[in-house]
Amino acid sequence: NTSFRQGGVSPPGQTNTRPSPLQGSRWAPAPAMAPQATGDASSGMQTRRPPNTSFRQQTMKAWRPILTPMWVIGTLMVVGLLFLPIGAICLVASQGIVEVISVPYDEYCCVKNCGAEDSGRVDRNPCILPITVPETMRQPINMYYMVEGFYQNHRRYVKSRSDEQLRGDVGIKPSALIDCPPRAYADPNGPDTVENAINPCGLIAWSVFNDTFALKKTDGSEVAVSKKGIAWESDVRDKFKNSKETGSNFPPFAGQACEPGDGTCVEDEDFIVWMRTAALPTFRKLYRFVEEDLQPGNYTVVIQNGVGASPRNPATNEPQTTLYPVHTFGGHKYVVLTTTAWIGGKNDFLGYAYMIVGSVSVALALAFLIKHLQSPRILGDTDYLVSWKDLSGQ
Repeated sequence: NTSFRQGGVSPPGQTNTRPSPLQGSRWAPAPAMAPQATGDASSGMQTRRPPNTSFRQQTMKAWRPILTPMWVIGTLMVVGLLFLPIGAICLVASQGIVEVISVPYDEYCCVKNCGAEDSGRVDRNPCILPITVPETMRQPINMYYMVEGFYQNHRRYVKSRSDEQLRGDVGIKPSALIDCPPRAYADPNGPDTVENAINPCGLIAWSVFNDTFALKKTDGSEVAVSKKGIAWESDVRDKFKNSKETGSNFPPFAGQACEPGDGTCVEDEDFIVWMRTAALPTFRKLYRFVEEDLQPGNYTVVIQNGVGASPRNPATNEPQTTLYPVHTFGGHKYVVLTTTAWIGGKNDFLGYAYMIVGSVSVALALAFLIKHLQSPRILGDTDYLVSWKDLSGQ
């Protein structure tokens, strides 16, 4: 067979000692290059060969559990026996919390033109809202306001703020407040100057909740409450600072000094709590800590919007005839009093969730155990294997 001799290739089993006829000509193939190690400094060449390590070569030791019937049954039973008592403990703790929610005071306090489409709405201001405590409420007790139907999680609303302004930076022109329109320019047709900027800008600050509440006993004396600590410590310390420009062209801060470090305006914890937007359209915002136990009985909450005994709008000095408006979008407002425990506020869902998952796990474990006892299967039994010949009928 000449095909072996002409190409200079030896027949199988023999060593080729003859040179190829192409060697020495310009058509001769280049000699093969030996593979180079990655990062070979002597040759200066790089290759795609990964380093010879267990991680890069995917040869690390691994544990691959074999899910035998008894392992599955045991795991399900352990999960169930753990989750059931945890769920019971969470449920007992939640049901031990006393929670009182008022009637929607946006409806209770309205005097006339109360519909969503009505103009010229008039509210009682101040408004005396009755609230009944059914059983003894022991400290710690939190006082919240709850708003229903307010979508603080809307993307445009969440972005509408300037963190630079809020932390006290100065010299920011309206054109630099790219996330704040339409609440960036005090005068939309005015110049692009610091004096024409709203500070703080954006929809979140502009819509700040400004109803105030005072909890009173039947004899008219006020229940002791505390404001300190209702906002996150990191927000108070790092994210909200007054500057010499804070409050410029911003009506909610009218009449306040807004001096750095005085705890007003941007540094006010009520404002800081509002600026941390909620994830759901029905949300609660912490208003005060109640500093004494509440005995069963009737209480009143004095709700007011504005300043003075006869509330007036601080920006216009006109009589304030409405409370914080939610009727235009079909929302509602409530006052909430609740005790707290290690689980937080009242929340039965967590306890029920643990108990449901635990019950399902125990039920599955028992079902698998019965099936395994009635028709056990030997692990690795080849009688259960089906070949392709059996499937094809050959």
